[in-house]
Amino acid sequence: MATQSVLVLEGITPDNIPFDDLFALNKPVILKGLVKSWPLVQQGLSSATDVLDSLAKGDSGNPLLVYKGGPDIAGRFGYNDTCTGFNYVTEKARLADVLSQIRDQLSQDEHDYLYINSLRFDQGLPALSAQNTLQFTHTEFENNQPVPKIWIGTESVAAAHFDQPKNIACCVLGKRRFTLFPPEQAENLYPGPLSPTPGGQVVTVANLANPDFDAYPKLKTALDNAYIADLEPGDGLYYPSMWWHEVEARDRFNVMVNFWWMAAKPFLGNPMDTLLHGMLSLRDKPESEKAAWRALFDYYVFGDPTKVTDHLPPECHGPLAPMTDISARRMRAMLLNNLNR
Repeated sequence: MATQSVLVLEGITPDNIPFDDLFALNKPVILKGLVKSWPLVQQGLSSATDVLDSLAKGDSGNPLLVYKGGPDIAGRFGYNDTCTGFNYVTEKARLADVLSQIRDQLSQDEHDYLYINSLRFDQGLPALSAQNTLQFTHTEFENNQPVPKIWIGTESVAAAHFDQPKNIACCVLGKRRFTLFPPEQAENLYPGPLSPTPGGQVVTVANLANPDFDAYPKLKTALDNAYIADLEPGDGLYYPSMWWHEVEARDRFNVMVNFWWMAAKPFLGNPMDTLLHGMLSLRDKPESEKAAWRALFDYYVFGDPTKVTDHLPPECHGPLAPMTDISARRMRAMLLNNLNR
């Protein structure tokens, strides 16, 4: 597997992240030692059980969703053989109870795999969130404050998927490996069904650690274009929107905190809705019609928006003008009316 090198930046701290440089690169970047000063990271360097204690003490008591798999899944949370369900179960439990299960099995070679996925850090563990955070002062965050989320669990593999937000992933406890792919590798990653999905996102059905190139021949191209980022506790990883990534948590007990944010203005719609509507209204049309619509999408959506209006008087721009909160509301109302006919 020929992998691309990931740029490593040294000397970055939570209050001096070079966002302009990261955005300009538009690639994954390791921020070495970014959060090594966090209290949780420092606790973990001394003892993993100290982190268990801190998380248990901060538990709000509210039930949360837990993924649970038996020893047979070897930490890889994914589909069953028919992709109609999963190889794990989900259940509601208190954080303290999940941590107690992990603690009881720390010394066991064969154990259950437990995974708390995407818990709002500032809501589930507010005191710890306030002590273990980053500073976001760039102009991109004026309307889009990052959402901190925490991942807690045993060894795990989150199959390759994409997220719409940009992300800074902070390795708090345990080693992590990110295998990342540019968005154009989607076809070569063999995405699974749109529903059901683990965690709400489409994931690959291929096993990147044990690739079956007979069943998934294009996977070799994806792996040849992969970026590998190995993180130690205290490291951060920035990666752009829509990059596919598989995440391996490699120790018996692991903690990661992600900061997600959308660069687009909050009133803009969800492109996944457009994709679904495109499948409904365009996918099964004749090829000649699809080609014509592709040209219109290139003109109106993916092309230069100023070229669409530069020959028109401003008074008639309507939806062609730059989107505002008001015009977005009007367009949603028009779409809802059209869809409900």
